[in-house]
Amino acid sequence: MIGEHETNVRGTNIHWLEAGSGDEPFLLIHGFGSSTAKWLDVLPLLGAERRAIALDLPGFGASDAPAGSYSPAWLAGAVLAFCDEIGVARAIWTGNSLGGLIAIHAAAAEPERVAALIGVDAALPTESAGGPSPRVLVSFVAPALPVFGELIYRRYVQRPPEVLVRESLERNCARPERISETTWAALVADARGRVGRPAHARAVVRANRQMMWALSARREQTWRVLEAVRVPTLFIWGARDRLISVDAGEQAVRRLPGSELVVIDDCGHNPQMECPDEFAAAAIAFARKVSARADR
Repeated sequence: MIGEHETNVRGTNIHWLEAGSGDEPFLLIHGFGSSTAKWLDVLPLLGAERRAIALDLPGFGASDAPAGSYSPAWLAGAVLAFCDEIGVARAIWTGNSLGGLIAIHAAAAEPERVAALIGVDAALPTESAGGPSPRVLVSFVAPALPVFGELIYRRYVQRPPEVLVRESLERNCARPERISETTWAALVADARGRVGRPAHARAVVRANRQMMWALSARREQTWRVLEAVRVPTLFIWGARDRLISVDAGEQAVRRLPGSELVVIDDCGHNPQMECPDEFAAAAIAFARKVSARADR
């Protein structure tokens, strides 16, 4: 059973979901332009093992959009403040795409708060020639443009929500038809809720710009943050990710000795949503291994 909550964190209302119970929960952090909707199918699976918490980041989903830089480091600080408010001292930080980069920043800066790290198709630089198509690149670069980015985003979200979700799934999934009806409905509701929210538009544009910088001009800085991580780390990647290819995951494990990589065949950028059973199995096996090491 999934519980739904809203918690005020330093004046910002944060929407979050949870399943299961226990210490050192899975802390599930969504990616850019996303929300807790993408964790709905995997939450009960992880909750059967231990407590699992998914939050809408500030500026996304049903959470408030406060003023801020919306850099990965700033968002990591916001998630840490959320954890303080709900009484979570340590967790297995599990982040998809931008959420993965946020989790990496938290693990590098506050290792005592991160029991382990799971990067799910994390937003990391890729050297692969088989990266995003020009059309996909434009969809991310255009909203990051100074002055015009917010206007572009506001016009984009005024399109029919079903169309927005369908296009998103085509970008993110190897086989969009596998998405559950529950998740589809939640994604459509999330897309519909973005209209007429100027504060959220500003937040999304800032987060997008910061993410694009982290993957381009600041790519070496991004790798240095990863190399500073000293907690048990697993990367889970969809073999058919067209946004951030598995090349980035392979480079990550080369740069971070002792880390592991699990590749899920015939799966795209959101394994937790497209292949929840395979994703949950990999995450739970890793969590059990980390707990066994801690008990020695």
